[in-house]
Order: sequence, then C-alpha cells, then structure tokens
Amino acid sequence: MGTYPPRECGIATFNQDLLRSSRQFLGRHISCKVAAMNLSPLDHYNYPSEVAWEINQDNKREYANFAKKINDNALIAGVILQHEYGICGGEEGENILSFIENCRKPILVTLHAVLPSPSPKMQDVTGKIVNRANIIVVLTQNSRRILKNIYPSSEGKVYVIPHGIHPTEFSTSGSAKKKLKLKNSIVLSTFGLLGREKGIEYVIQSLPQVIKKYPSIRYLIIGETHPDVRRKEGETYRLELGRLVTDLGLNKHVKFYDQYLDLTDLIEFLKATDVYISSSINPNQAVSGTLSYALGTGRAVISTQFAQALEIVTPDIGRLVPIKDFSSYAAALLDLLSDKSKLKKMHRRAYDSTRSMLWNKVAEEYSNLLAQVVLPPINLRHLKKMTDNFGLFQFAVLETPDKNAGYTLDDNARALIVCNQLTLHQHRPKGLHLLISTYLNFIEVCQQSDGAFANYIGYLDKKPTSQNSREDLSDPYARALWALAEVMKNTLLPTSTRDKAQKIFFRAFPHAGNLTHLRSKAFIVKALVAALEILPENHNEILKLIRAIAASLILALKNNSDESWQWFETHLGYNNALLSESLLIAGKLLKNEEYIHKGSSSLQFLMDKTFSTNMYLPIGHSNWYKQNEERSYFDQQPEDPASMILALTTAYKITGIQSYKNLAIKCFSWFLGNNSLCKLLYNYDTGSCYDGLHPDRVNLNQGAESLTSYLLSRLAIDELDNYESRTVTKHLS
Repeated sequence: MGTYPPRECGIATFNQDLLRSSRQFLGRHISCKVAAMNLSPLDHYNYPSEVAWEINQDNKREYANFAKKINDNALIAGVILQHEYGICGGEEGENILSFIENCRKPILVTLHAVLPSPSPKMQDVTGKIVNRANIIVVLTQNSRRILKNIYPSSEGKVYVIPHGIHPTEFSTSGSAKKKLKLKNSIVLSTFGLLGREKGIEYVIQSLPQVIKKYPSIRYLIIGETHPDVRRKEGETYRLELGRLVTDLGLNKHVKFYDQYLDLTDLIEFLKATDVYISSSINPNQAVSGTLSYALGTGRAVISTQFAQALEIVTPDIGRLVPIKDFSSYAAALLDLLSDKSKLKKMHRRAYDSTRSMLWNKVAEEYSNLLAQVVLPPINLRHLKKMTDNFGLFQFAVLETPDKNAGYTLDDNARALIVCNQLTLHQHRPKGLHLLISTYLNFIEVCQQSDGAFANYIGYLDKKPTSQNSREDLSDPYARALWALAEVMKNTLLPTSTRDKAQKIFFRAFPHAGNLTHLRSKAFIVKALVAALEILPENHNEILKLIRAIAASLILALKNNSDESWQWFETHLGYNNALLSESLLIAGKLLKNEEYIHKGSSSLQFLMDKTFSTNMYLPIGHSNWYKQNEERSYFDQQPEDPASMILALTTAYKITGIQSYKNLAIKCFSWFLGNNSLCKLLYNYDTGSCYDGLHPDRVNLNQGAESLTSYLLSRLAIDELDNYESRTVTKHLS
C-alpha cells in the first residue's frame, strides 16, 4: 500500500521494487497486490496488473472503505504500508488514520520519514500509527533511536531494514562511459526527482575550483522535476540551476537529463560515474534511495551529512561534507580524484559493503516480519494425536508419540489449562470437552491418598513409576492446582466438571503452604488468585497464604540481588519470568505497590538479559546462566518463551505499558522463525511444536511440553488483542 509507478515518486519506486522482489522470494503460492494512492481524483495512471485498488489520498472515506474490503477478504493475511506524510492526504498525512484505525488485519508500516522535532500534529498522527502498527520498519538506526525517544510505545516493534538495491555485476566505468559517449571524461553524477531540497546549486558552485585541475569533468544531473514541485512552481528551480551554470561558465561541464530514467538506463549512468554526489540539504532526511543505488552499483560517493549518510558513508567508500558548503564539495572532490588507484578501491569497497542491501534480501526480511504477526490458526491436530483415552503422552519421536515414556501430571495440567482457555476462545475447536475430561481424569488418577500427586505414570500399567520417588514433585503439584483452579472458575463448563476439579483441589490444598521451591510457590499464587473468585468461604486462609508466598519471593529477591543482578536466585534457569509474574499478580490482588514495582523491575532485568534488538534469546538449558558468568544460549526450549509471554501479558494488563505487549508479540515470533537460527519451531501442517534449538539445528522431536507451551503462548497473544478491545470498548461506553 502506497504510491506506485507510473506515478513518479521515490516511494512508488520503492514499493514496486519491494513487491517484485517479494514475488520472487515467495513464489507462486502467495500473491502480492497493490493499493495505489493517487494525488487526486483527476490523476489517472495506466497501472500494471498488480494494482488491484486505487485510493484518492485526500478522501478519508476511501481509506475507511478500503479497510473494510481488507477485513472482509479472507485471502488477505496482512498489509505492508509505505508511509510518508506527503502521500497520505490531509494535514500531516492524517487521512491514513481512517485506514489503520479500521483495518483489523496485521499491518507492517515502513516509516520513510522520521523527524526528531515533529510538529504537534505530526507527532499526534505518527503516534497513532505507531500504536496501531503491528510492526514498524525504519531504514536507519538513527530513525529507530528517534522513534524510541519520541514514541515510547514503539519499543519492541521497531526493526531496521535498509533501503534495497538492485543486483548488478561490479565493473569499472570505462565500458559504460564509452557506451554513453563520455570516454576520457571524469564523470560526476546526481540523480533523482529535482527539487530545492536537492541542493544541487552548492555542487555546481564547487566545480570551477575543481575543473581548474581536472578539466575533463562532466557533471550529470539526471532526473526530471518532481511532479509536486512542478505543480507548485513549474521549472523555476531547474531554470535557476541552468542560469548558475551559464554564469559560472560551466556549460561544457554540466549536463541536465530532464527525464525519468528506467532502471536499466539509470544503472548504466551510475556505472559510468566516478564519483556520485548526494547533495540533500535536509539534515533530517532519513534515507536516500539514490545514495543506496549509487553505493550498490559500486561507486564512491560524496554526501551531505543527513541521517542515512552519517551511518553508511565511511572514509573507505566516500566523504561526508557539511550541508550548503560548496567549498567542502570542492575539497572532497579534489581529495578523491587525486589518487585513481585509491578511488578504484573505494568503488570495490562500496560494492562489497552493500551486498546485504540487495532487494531479494530486503524482501525476505519484510516477508518474515509480516509472517511473524500473522497468527497461525488454532490447530489441535497434534494435541489430539498425542492424547489417548487416558492422557497426554510426555514425549514424541519426531511427531509420533513415544508411548513407552508414559505420561506426566505436568503435561496434562498444561493441556488442561490450554483446553480450558479454548472454551473461552472466539473460535472453539471441536472435541474440547472430551479433552478436558481426559486431562482432568488423569489428574485425579495422579492424586495420592494424602492429597498430593504423582507426576510420572507408566503407559502399560497406568500406575506411578519409580521416577516419582527420585524427583522433587513440587512444580507439577503447583501447576496441577493452577489448572484445577482455572477449571473451577470457568462457568462455561458443566457443573459436574467444575465440581470434580474443586474436589481434587481441596484434597490437594493442605500441601500448598509447605512448598519451598520458588517456582512452585509462584504457580501456587496463580492458582490461589484464580480460586479466590469462587471460594469465598476460604477467603482469609487463601489471602494469608498469598501474602506469605509473596513475602518469601520478596525476601529471595532481596537476598540474591545486588546492583548489577536484580533476581530471585543467583542464576537464571527455566521458566524464569514466572517469578516476576507471580509478584505482579499478588501485588494487584493485595494492592501492594512494592510487589508490583519489584515484579516489574525484576522482569525488566530478565528482559535485558534475554531480548536483543530484534529477537528473543531464551536462556539455554545446556547450563544455567550463573551470576557473574557467561550466559548460555542453547539448548533453547519453548517453555522459556512461553513463560516470558505470559509474564509480559500479565504486566501489560496490570500496568497498561504498551512495550510489554510489543515485546510479548516479539517473543512469540521466536516460534515463527525470529530466533537465532531463523528456523520455524511451529509446524503449520500438524499444529505441533519442535522441542528446541541447538547451536546448529532444530530438535525435530515434538513432545507435549513444547506443544502446550506453544499453545499457551498462542492463546496469550490472542488475549492481548481481546483485552485491548475490551478496554477500549469499556472506555468508550
């Protein structure tokens, strides 16, 4: 969505290049279509076949109607919007809000202009775009920093993808010069749609000094006047430049090409260039496609000091000059032209340094990002395959249940929580009540005469195995209580099911105050807060236990923290975020600001250790991350991102801080390929989840813990959107 050729506009060209490259990357199974923005109803273009819709950018109603078309079309997975204020219509491009506020599909927005000092209106419009967008792409690190400073709600959803370039073979300038009849000339060039912000007059003023030493210089100014400029002032700027050339006696050295070149011709001119000059006088210009193309062709550059140039123009590929300083242009040209051998090396370095900017790589990054916010539909195929009429099997060999490994309370409790939540889901899969009955019956089988639980149950005899006596069973006990409490309060379930869960819960409850492990205590907090809603007769007893557990978590945090380590233990292990989440939950219930603060600050510590700029990096299970030692990155397992997603979801609901929601979505993308190996953990065909990431491969087994961790995460992301919708509706009412 954006402008599109034959409308003459840099973003139109960008849009076309991205679409064509995306088609090559995605193949025939995924279709890309364009909604093209027109300047007015009077502008009609002979668009190519990929343009399926046209929008008058000055008509808010057309934007809103288009959003409805997108919502109603089940074939459309998401939208990539190219944004720049001038192409969206209305004051500071406000008309685009009629689209983004009505569109319910995932939206990836590329912000081509990010200003450090926006007007109040511009900041308001941009803020609304930032809040609604699922993913924001900017083209420079500087733009990312500006967004973070001005729009805090952008944190967690901003990615940097450079402007794309076209694949060309590296070559010296001789052949192209000969073809263009520029042989024996030193060729300087600037291309792009002409307007006053190009600052070409300062380049022209620098030439007399340089030509004295290099009389064979030819400066090519390639491109017609920008259509918007031509509407307002005609060819005034071009005529002014022409008079300046004449006044300085440069007619033999400066040539204007007043035309919009196609790509083939443009590349030919760039290949003939010895030094490309990017002369923008706008220091806040985020990016220049012309600069990117020149470097991508393998040409040394001289550029003014605008945002993108400051990031990518290094001394080994070009020179930076102050804006509106013709003497600096002269000095830079004299420097670069003084050593032909050095200049040729700069050409090669410019070419080599831009290979990551090729359009096919840029398109792949865009496609991957959009895929990460297009949520897979709920698929219980693998859950049902892993479940027999007794319970959920613990392990799988590839996708086949490993029956000999038996069942665990841990996994069946997780599965019960998943299926219980699915009864509240907008699209409830079939067979939920049968699965809930199976998992609840399994928990009943695991319960011992004293009310506690066994965890490991054998396949053949359906009895507890000897492994139960060799391990601490606090975690499965506490997780089972959480699952039972969630079922107890679900009024959509039959009364008999809720009564059965409550009976098992009360038999187990006496052990809840005897736990010593922090994670078990944290699960008990989640269980008790859920149970509190339906057990008024036990209100005081439950509150007392919640207070005691929360106080013990605070004490553990205090005893194990120092200035650089704000955590409950001297290491980060498994299911880490659960500890912070439980403090947040207890703090909300007890109206205790200290608990909420400590829960938030400890979660922030964990986030700092596990989120990189663009992805979530779980603590590896190969060895725990010990204080003052190197953290482990592998074996990454799905339980860890699931724990983080649930904690971030809770933090967002309690605090309303947008970055928690953004980071939860980013964390979920770990399952969809946004991870250190760029590999899918989720199997779209079977609905299964792979067991983890090793340093060099995916663990292709698809066991119960991984599956239920994925499903809990998937439902949590749904709940984020539903919670926000309910909050907005409540506010409006």
